[in-house]
Amino acid sequence: MTHTNSRWIDVPHARLYAEQAGAGDTVTMLHGFLVDRRQWDHAFAALACTHHVLRYDARGFGRSTIEPGSYAHHQDLAAVLDAANVQRTALLGCSGGAATALDFALAHPRRVSALILIGPGYWGRFADSTPAARAFLQALGTFDVNGMIDSSLRAFTDGPRRATNEVDPAARLHTETMTTQLFKRDSSYWTRAAQDQRTPEPSALERLHEIDIPAVLIVGSEDQVEVHQLAKELLAGLPQARMYVVHGAGHHANLEAPTQVLGIVRNALSAVTLAD
Repeated sequence: MTHTNSRWIDVPHARLYAEQAGAGDTVTMLHGFLVDRRQWDHAFAALACTHHVLRYDARGFGRSTIEPGSYAHHQDLAAVLDAANVQRTALLGCSGGAATALDFALAHPRRVSALILIGPGYWGRFADSTPAARAFLQALGTFDVNGMIDSSLRAFTDGPRRATNEVDPAARLHTETMTTQLFKRDSSYWTRAAQDQRTPEPSALERLHEIDIPAVLIVGSEDQVEVHQLAKELLAGLPQARMYVVHGAGHHANLEAPTQVLGIVRNALSAVTLAD
């Protein structure tokens, strides 16, 4: 069992909780914005055998704090990497974590060896074409906590076509645990994002051609149509992108198909090592 080191990193208006393990080339894991660092439990343990792995709770998620005051998630990522003395890393990001990865790759191109993006999202792009997705946005608008938990699971874990009983129960429960803790916090990302988050202008989606590094896109077949549309946009715009569809998985594809996704991730990392 590889030893895990944990630490707190102070950034303006927040404290970030980070964990690292292993040795070798670094893989930094950026969780989705309905969950927290525990999304990566399987990959963190598995990749620590061959790589230096780093994960953290983004501001307002998991154990990390959030206070009033402006910030940008890619600047928080820079602070985490600096605190861990990481000069260059592959970024494994899901959903909102993928948005952070894209912004960071543009701000610090020499510090990123590869992008591996699962169910990619980007700021201002919301799923709204299915009843469950619209229910989530409505619950979010009134901050109906129970409604947010239920509708986010139906929209993003179950997806547009599956009934709850068709989803792996352990993966759904793990997601529900993280989502429930997130939305029941007194102060979280979701209570502060509209007021305080700063996003780059022009957006990364207008500058994809500048991100000329290996990029792998992984999308669950059961994810929302908007996620598939954005992934295709990234595939067309990123110079070195490849895409994989994981059949039978929703938004957090690594939780439903951990072995398959880990295999794709390992192959992507091996290609970067060979290229270097």
